[in-house]
Amino acid sequence: SIWKIATSAKKDTGPATREIDEFVVLLGVDNVKATKQFYVDHGLTVSKSFGSKYVEFDAPASSVKLALYGRKAAAKDAGVPADGAGSHRITFGADIEPCTDPDG
Repeated sequence: SIWKIATSAKKDTGPATREIDEFVVLLGVDNVKATKQFYVDHGLTVSKSFGSKYVEFDAPASSVKLALYGRKAAAKDAGVPADGAGSHRITFGADIEPCTDPDG
C-alpha cells in the first residue's frame, strides 16, 4: 500500500488546514481500459477519464471515490518498484454486486 497526500492548490495560499476536499482510493492496475470496463460492467459510472492513463468513478458526495492509474506510473510517482512486495490484495465494501477486479 502507498499513501499519498495531494493538493489541488497551485500555490501556498495560507496555513495548512485539516479540511479534506475528497478522498480517492487510487488503484495501480496493469490495464486501465480493461479494469475501467470491468467496473462499468459492475454498475460504476465514469466521472473522469484520460484514455489509458487515469479513470475516476462517480461517488456520492462525502464518500470515497475509486480511481484507476497504470501500475508502472503509480509506482514511478511513488518512487517504488512496480512489481512491489508482499500482498497486492485489498478489500472494500460498496453498493455493487460482489466481484474481484481483473488484477486479482
